[in-house]
Amino acid sequence: MQLQYDVSAPVEIAPGTFWVGKRDPRSIFHSNSYLRVFENTEYSPRTQFNVLIDPGSHVDFSVVAAKTAKVLGGLDRLSLIHINHQDPDVGSSAPMLLSRYAPRAHVFASEDTWRLICHFGLPRDRFVSAERYRGVLPLPTGHELHLVPTPFCHFRGALALYDPQTRVLFSGDLFGGLTAECELELDARGEEWPGIRAFHQLYMPTRQALKRAVDTIRALTPAVECIAPQHGRILRGDVMHEYLERMANLPVGMDLIDESTDSLQAWTHVLRRLLHTASDLLGPTIEARLASDLQLQDTIDFREDGPIVCASGRSTIERVLELLTVNEDTSIANIMKMEAIAAAEQLQLAVPRVRIEEGEASDIATLM
Repeated sequence: MQLQYDVSAPVEIAPGTFWVGKRDPRSIFHSNSYLRVFENTEYSPRTQFNVLIDPGSHVDFSVVAAKTAKVLGGLDRLSLIHINHQDPDVGSSAPMLLSRYAPRAHVFASEDTWRLICHFGLPRDRFVSAERYRGVLPLPTGHELHLVPTPFCHFRGALALYDPQTRVLFSGDLFGGLTAECELELDARGEEWPGIRAFHQLYMPTRQALKRAVDTIRALTPAVECIAPQHGRILRGDVMHEYLERMANLPVGMDLIDESTDSLQAWTHVLRRLLHTASDLLGPTIEARLASDLQLQDTIDFREDGPIVCASGRSTIERVLELLTVNEDTSIANIMKMEAIAAAEQLQLAVPRVRIEEGEASDIATLM
């Protein structure tokens, strides 16, 4: 398949915004570095402020440096190096950049991140703390970058950057993913979710952290149009919105470790008992309805011999009940809710958090 872009060269993914990362056909874990070139052309002399985002590791240095220099005409024109969090694959090349190639550049990160990346050998006097700014980093060109903390995604001090001019969010590990060997394409095509899910379930601590980050991203103004992660592919349009929806409810890390196989088998029994009752009330097509739900696709394995709960038992049953009871008559909805509660209680599981609705009050005239 012919690539949309030549990934051996810098790729402009938005106005003044360049992908300068590395694509290795033998790897499933691609690294993305980005260069944002801010220019003020309204005044003389023209000013330029160049931000390298997540410069990568020593392994990637030669590629990232060559592509960055090709755009700028020299690494000495770098103004700022942003490091999302402390992992060596994100920013361990920064000391080499600062000491040998970019004498005027500074490192920008959260204080939490700095406490660890300083051990790369970065000098304190070249560090600019994100905490000095109240959510917005003003630039000498008149532009600004919005600071988007994404705590515990996957590090306490993880800090994404949002460019409101291009509406690109540089998200770090958040929305990163694994890709198949020889898959070098930059833009997502809608087939990336399994690799994104696997990456997050390995490295992210809890669904609560992801949900908070997604809510923060959705609240940004103007609305985000592109998510540029540090691994995997760049997200835009419908694919981006779909993955935001799925990420908000994805069980990861401790969500998965805390559930034993026995517990999931018990929740599978609750699910099948609930579906048996629901099919009597609503008809045999309910399972197909549930299988199309993006959230349930990550927690239920819909097999020919019956569905199996594979993660987040109680919240999965709650989601199933939400889908089955929406717009249904109160009496029918209550039957399904009570069935799920009874099944969970019998197996000594945590009772699903659902509300049993009361029917409408009777008219006195009907009692006479």
